[in-house]
Amino acid sequence: MIKLISSSIFSFPKNEERKNQDALLSPSKQEDKYLFAIADGVGGYLGGEIASQIAIQSLMREPQNVFSDSLAEIKQLPEEYRQASTTLTFAYLTEEGLHIGHIGDCRLYVKEGNKLRQKTKDHTSHQKLLDEGIYTKKELKELSGKNIITTAISTQVEMIPDKLFIPIDELKNENNEIFIYIMSDGAHHFWEHRPRFSDNTMKSVTRFAAALQKRIEKAPIDDYSLIAIQFKVE
Repeated sequence: MIKLISSSIFSFPKNEERKNQDALLSPSKQEDKYLFAIADGVGGYLGGEIASQIAIQSLMREPQNVFSDSLAEIKQLPEEYRQASTTLTFAYLTEEGLHIGHIGDCRLYVKEGNKLRQKTKDHTSHQKLLDEGIYTKKELKELSGKNIITTAISTQVEMIPDKLFIPIDELKNENNEIFIYIMSDGAHHFWEHRPRFSDNTMKSVTRFAAALQKRIEKAPIDDYSLIAIQFKVE
């Protein structure tokens, strides 16, 4: 049996003058699974916040068809919003393991020891250059274009989502606990820059969220969202 022990969530716009284009699904118990997600509306087109809300609503209705259902709904929007686009990273945890659906550049991490291990791969031009061996990670830090995404729930690009599965035994620590984190790019930018907190902070999703939010608030670069969850397998 999977038990939700603790969760901590935040989602804020870059500043008070703009809409928050991130949309979240807090951990939701659905029959034999816990479902949770972040969608990040893509800037540059009208309706990013509408697209991200559509993705979350579609996920709640039917997780298996969320990508195609969301795209179909975006196509039905008024003409001025037809280019609305969003990323989506969701997961549902069962007694068998963690099922992940992912498109875009939000990230899902699982805590291993005292470190967060990224389990999703960014769908960005930078990641493509890395995969093709054209640049190293160090070299890419000096280049612009980090946030140019290569696929999304969108009528503007080909939609190529990833689906992953992590068995339950690869998630649990020695205390049968599981720690999972999803961050939008406005949050993981600040985590990636310095991926560490004190041991005491890392032990608690609440302390982790408070520390990351404090770090971001000094100079946010985008809307920023986090879902941090602690489960226990009994």
